[in-house]
Amino acid sequence: MIIERKTEVEAINYPKKWVLVFGRRKTGKTFLVQNFVRFDEYFFVKSTGGILAKNNDSISYETFLQLFRASLEDEKTVVVDEFHRLGQDFFDFVHFMKKNGKLVIISSTLFLSKKLLSSKSALLGFFSEARIGLISIADCLNALDKFGFEKKELLELAVLMQEPIAIDYFKPKESARASLAKTLLGSLNSIPALIGEIFFEEQRNISEVYEGILRAIASGKTVSGEISSNLFAKKLIEKDDPSILQQYLNNLVSFGIIRKIKIFNKNRFSYRLYSPLSRIYYYSDEKYNFSERKLSEKELLGIIGELMPKIIEDAVRETLAEKFGLIETIFEEKDLEIDGLLLKFQKPEIALEVKWKSLKEKDIKQIEEKLEKIQAPKKILFVPDKTKIKTKLQTMDPKDLI
Repeated sequence: MIIERKTEVEAINYPKKWVLVFGRRKTGKTFLVQNFVRFDEYFFVKSTGGILAKNNDSISYETFLQLFRASLEDEKTVVVDEFHRLGQDFFDFVHFMKKNGKLVIISSTLFLSKKLLSSKSALLGFFSEARIGLISIADCLNALDKFGFEKKELLELAVLMQEPIAIDYFKPKESARASLAKTLLGSLNSIPALIGEIFFEEQRNISEVYEGILRAIASGKTVSGEISSNLFAKKLIEKDDPSILQQYLNNLVSFGIIRKIKIFNKNRFSYRLYSPLSRIYYYSDEKYNFSERKLSEKELLGIIGELMPKIIEDAVRETLAEKFGLIETIFEEKDLEIDGLLLKFQKPEIALEVKWKSLKEKDIKQIEEKLEKIQAPKKILFVPDKTKIKTKLQTMDPKDLI
C-alpha cells in the first residue's frame, strides 16, 4: 500500500532553490524522493563513506565531485542521500559552488542537520527545509478508506500507519491492535534505533539525556518539571532544573520526535511522543521491561488497549486543529479538564472531548455539563461512531477527518 503525501512532496518539488530533506530514520524520506521527485543524478553515501551512483555502481569521492559539479552546472537535479557522511570538506565544496541546478540533500542525523541550518553555517539560506515526519492522519485515512473498515478500526489503523515501517505489517482483514502488536514484536530492536541514530554524532552522555526524556514522556511525565525530576532521579542530569532541558526539548521538537502543546492560560507546555510505536515501546519498557523480557502478544494487546484512548485523543486534537486552522491547546484547571481547547486568534473557538469507548446516557450528560463550563462557540464530542450518540453537542467521528 502506498500512502500519498502531497504536502511533503510539494515541499521538496516546489522550491526553485536547493532543498534539505531531513527527519528521523524510516519516515519515508528516500522513498518520497526516489518515487515522487524528478532527478537526473542520485548519490547514496554509505556509512563507510563509499558512494553509490544512480545505477548502484560504487564510485570514488573524486568521481562523485566531478559528476556532482557537472550535473548542477548543466542545470540538472541532483540528490545526495545521507549527505552528512561526506563531512566538512563537502560542505566547503558546496559553499563555493555556483548555485546552479537543483540540489536535494537528505539526512537523518540531528547534529549535522542543525549544524547546516545554524546561524554560523556558511550554507545558511541556501536550502529550503523539508522536514519529513510521520505520515499525517488525514493522508492515512484517505489511503485506508477504500478498504471498508468500521470507523473505530479505521482511525486506529490510521494512527498505526503513520509509521511507514508499520505498512509492511498491514493486512486488510486484521485488526489495528493486532497489527500494532505484531509491528512492535517484529521491531523490538528497530524502534529505539529509529530515534537513537539521530543523535549518533552527539556525545554519549548527551544521547542518554535525550533517551531519558523520551522515556519520561512515554511514562506520563509530560511537563518539563516532571521530566527534570525524573532525569535527576536517574542521575542523567546534575540538578533538578527544568531550564537545563529546554535546549534538549527544543531539539526534539524541531526534529519532529516530540510535540509541544500549550496549556491554555498557563506559561507551561505539555509534551508528547509523536510516534505511537515509540510511545508504546518506551511505556512498555519502563513499566514492564519490554526490551529485556519479551512480552506475549496478549500482554502487549493489553498495554495497547490501555494507551490507545490517549493516543487517539492526541491524534484527534492535532488533526482537528489542522483541519480548522486553529491553535491546539490543552485545558487544565484544578476542578476541570477537557481534552482540547482549539483557539482562533488566542480565543477559544472549539472545546473538545474525545471518548474512545461506548458511552451511557449518564456519561453523555456529564460531558455536556463539563463542556458547558467552557466559554467557546463550538462544543464537539468526538466518538467512534456518532450515529450511536444522542446529544445536543456537535458530534464527530473518524469519517469527519477524511
